[in-house]
Amino acid sequence: MSKVHAFFDFDDTLWDGDSILFWLRFYYGQKPWMRIFLILNWIGLLLYLLRLVNSHTLKRIFLYPMGLENPEVLDRMAMEFVDQEMAFRFNVPVLQRLWTHHLLGHKIVIISASAIFYLRHLKKLLPMADIQGSEMLWQKPWTLALPRYRDGNLRGENKITRLRALGYGEAGKGSFAYSDHDHDIYLLNFSEFPFCVRPTAKLKRVALEKGWRILDWKKMQPKWKVKLEKLFMLLFAVRFVSGSTSASERKSDAVQEGARAREYAPAHCLELTQYMQEMQHMHNDQERPRKIS
Repeated sequence: MSKVHAFFDFDDTLWDGDSILFWLRFYYGQKPWMRIFLILNWIGLLLYLLRLVNSHTLKRIFLYPMGLENPEVLDRMAMEFVDQEMAFRFNVPVLQRLWTHHLLGHKIVIISASAIFYLRHLKKLLPMADIQGSEMLWQKPWTLALPRYRDGNLRGENKITRLRALGYGEAGKGSFAYSDHDHDIYLLNFSEFPFCVRPTAKLKRVALEKGWRILDWKKMQPKWKVKLEKLFMLLFAVRFVSGSTSASERKSDAVQEGARAREYAPAHCLELTQYMQEMQHMHNDQERPRKIS
């Protein structure tokens, strides 16, 4: 019997937020004298709004200052970012689902468009996971050349290309996938049992059409506050409310959730089993020949 895989998108799926914005907030908080490069971000945003550059190029603009750092210093900062910021912002329902899959012996794969230079440090929190992200090729310091992607930005159909290159090409059958965004329709279609996590409007329509399960829950903060926080990080790389990481931001602990996984795993296993049965019945109904009256 082939091994079951569980594929997880990261930003706004397994983790609560757009990690590149939180990284920029952390980076400029550590190195405030580098904030001069926010001007470059504003220019990039203007070009993006005018549709002169796409989101792939915009990300390269945002990450330009990282190419000026000593690689060892950047790696140390990325480790601190995971310890101080990322460890406490997981979406608990999805994190619990990940640990449940692990207890069931499923192969865990986190595949994200976010940069691998900080994502790789998630290994200390989720050691069982194969973590894949966009790899940046930094250009020579103090040049105007933007960083480039190795094998492209890991988004949309490129995720399937990466999975096939890693030997997961036949892993779709019997596998699970979790994502929040319509960019990941390719990933969700690749799996046999897709779950849409607090999906975008477009993905929600697709999910309802295809009978995909939707995972949703009430946010701790109102939408306007979440959007305002994102806008402040996008424009100024600062918190909407000044100060250190607040209690409201410390939403989860990946290590603690793993330690108590056996408590909540039975309920998740039951839901997974029921969904698999529903999808199997749906497939059987679609394959059953219709009677001609």
